[in-house]
Amino acid sequence: MQSDTLAYFILESDMSVKEFLDSLEKDREFQLQVTGHNYLPPSQPTYGDIHICKAVRNVLLGKGVPSLYSHQAEALELIRQKKNIVIMTPTASGKSLVYNIPVLESVLNDPLATSLYMFPLKGLEQDQLKNLNGLCEAVGIGSRGEVYDGDTPGIKRRQIRESLPNMIFTNPDMLHLSLLPFHKKWKDFFSHLRFVVVDEIHSYRGVFGSNVAHIFRRLRRICEHYGSNPQYITSSATIANPGELAGRLTGLPFASVEKSGSPSPGKHFFFATPFESPYTFAARLFAQSLRAGLRTIVFTRARKITELIYKWTLNYCPELSEKISPYRAGFLPRERRHIESRLFSGELLGVVSTSALELGIDIGGLDCCILCGYPGSVSSTWQRAGRVGRKGQESIVVMVAIQDALDQYIVRHPEEFLDKTHEGVVIDPGNGNIIKKHLPCAAAELPLRSGEEVYAMDEVEPLIDELLIQGALSARTTKDVWFPNVRHPHKNVELRAAGERFYLENERGRQIGELSGERVLREAFPGAVYLHKGKQYKVTELDLIKRKVLCAEVSVGYYTQPVGTESTRVLEEKETRRFGGLTLHWGRLRIVRRITGYDRKRRFDKTRISSHTLALPESVFETEGLWTIIPAGVKSSIEGSGFDLGGTLHAVEHTVIAAMPLFALCDTGDVGGLSHTCFPEFALPAVFIYDGHQGGVGLTKRAIEYVPEWLKVTLQIVEGCPCAHGCPSCVQDPQCGNRNHPLDKPGAKILLRKWISSI
Repeated sequence: MQSDTLAYFILESDMSVKEFLDSLEKDREFQLQVTGHNYLPPSQPTYGDIHICKAVRNVLLGKGVPSLYSHQAEALELIRQKKNIVIMTPTASGKSLVYNIPVLESVLNDPLATSLYMFPLKGLEQDQLKNLNGLCEAVGIGSRGEVYDGDTPGIKRRQIRESLPNMIFTNPDMLHLSLLPFHKKWKDFFSHLRFVVVDEIHSYRGVFGSNVAHIFRRLRRICEHYGSNPQYITSSATIANPGELAGRLTGLPFASVEKSGSPSPGKHFFFATPFESPYTFAARLFAQSLRAGLRTIVFTRARKITELIYKWTLNYCPELSEKISPYRAGFLPRERRHIESRLFSGELLGVVSTSALELGIDIGGLDCCILCGYPGSVSSTWQRAGRVGRKGQESIVVMVAIQDALDQYIVRHPEEFLDKTHEGVVIDPGNGNIIKKHLPCAAAELPLRSGEEVYAMDEVEPLIDELLIQGALSARTTKDVWFPNVRHPHKNVELRAAGERFYLENERGRQIGELSGERVLREAFPGAVYLHKGKQYKVTELDLIKRKVLCAEVSVGYYTQPVGTESTRVLEEKETRRFGGLTLHWGRLRIVRRITGYDRKRRFDKTRISSHTLALPESVFETEGLWTIIPAGVKSSIEGSGFDLGGTLHAVEHTVIAAMPLFALCDTGDVGGLSHTCFPEFALPAVFIYDGHQGGVGLTKRAIEYVPEWLKVTLQIVEGCPCAHGCPSCVQDPQCGNRNHPLDKPGAKILLRKWISSI
């Protein structure tokens, strides 16, 4: 926005949300860039009645909670019936009381009763611990909950093990690496385990969720060994399949509570397509809201953008340098805890974050949420939007579309987006590669035996045979009992399937951040420009053996983007589906990727400045995917009409991937694609779409169920963009390793129309 507009906001330092909205209504430049403004009216609360023990009831009354919402009462009734439950209600709807009340009552009834709380992020553990311990103190329970995770000092860990608390707060990584392999030290805890609380289960998706599913199965084996049978209380943001997900994660039946009784304040939801850079637009809007005195959070889709918006906002508002901060994965734990604390206390007025602050860490009441880029799913959008308006006041959400096909589709169809149902979370506990990683861990904890109840041994025994051949397991004394061949196989399992962790160090040897092995080749190759807390670092050395990235601080006007090659091979066709004139195949693929170089691009207009070659190792993995073979007649029709065949298929591949997150809860980075004008195995053109992780996690398998709708959205993306030949808002992919060449947008329209008309 123009500088005179910013000057206006310098004068207004304590606006209400309504006053800020009025100013936006008068801002002609802002209004010209808005494609939709929807008001979501407030909803009134509904209450339920259920008996709660007197001690807990009195504490709730003292905290101003005279009644429970209807969903809380419904969930507690199901828990009293000894059912495992999943509760799916909006952010700030009081889900924590649903699990804290039965936990407190269990300890009041039996001082030895224990509960295990599991959260996907360390920050969530700390936040929930404060909440529960406050209740424990008020109720009069002597034993307090304790956090046991990677940030817990060694001395403190020993004290916790020697004097077990009733409640342990941890995360999947620590349960996998510490509690389960050393379960004998936790015998009393597991023997009296009454509840397993799993918060934010929607975050356990894809490879991560598939790994966590086997951690839960191993936990069930340990509990069975010690004679306990805990109930599972889980919570989720709004997704299409909460009961199914909870069941697949744990292998147990679940009852679902999905109708919320909590009130919700009104929200003003804006959709915007900026004339200028969307990141500049977001930074300026952030500056405006801060100067108006509104507590604001900006969500971005990439670490680099988080840092850039933070840096640009400081340029607009240097006087607010102590009032705003970036927040993202890669920060050291102490940095994240410090930012969370400052935000909750109100010391910080604003924060720029990746998805790291999407989950339920209590960061206090916020007024404005700016989504710089569509978060990738309906579920994540509402989760992030739920971070504002937490104290009953109206709030503002602005979705700023970036130059991305799905973003542009959303802002062109705001009503359709607001009416859209939430996506389902996809995990694949049956992924053989993942099971084979966890079976040695399970055997190290307790010997694997034929006839186990937790594992379906008729499905698992072929994998055990493979592990015996590979030397990961061995059979002793009898052929139906198996042991691991290494003492602690857990260390070889990466839960997020992203390889080993790399550490970034500056020229003084100080650790400035960390990256997973999956990301390091794309973001920290020699010559890459890496952003951290507003500073630029140039990668001078990548040591793959020592897992170190050496960086030097620089100040340059460009960013770097990797360039690479991919190839595939069909390993096994498992399924064929026909949709009119379109035939889709689904099965196992082998993918080979190699980063061959990188481009330097000018930061503000993305113009390529120079290109550089790299010699990095290739990555090879097997996965699941779907593909279609283009018949000779269709090939001739495309070419005979004057369209470029390679460009047509490449454009379709890009746009189909861009639309996929509307049908399966994933990021476009979770999916890969390839197109060939003459695939060697078929001697015909082909397009491949595949799960971007080893073994696959069911994304393409789920998406194939929505092919007609999927193709229609894909065509709408292509036809809805006014450009003639293709741009980042339709058929271009900013991460394309082939520099988006060739692309033929008109040809893609023709091919998509041909497919859709035949269905």
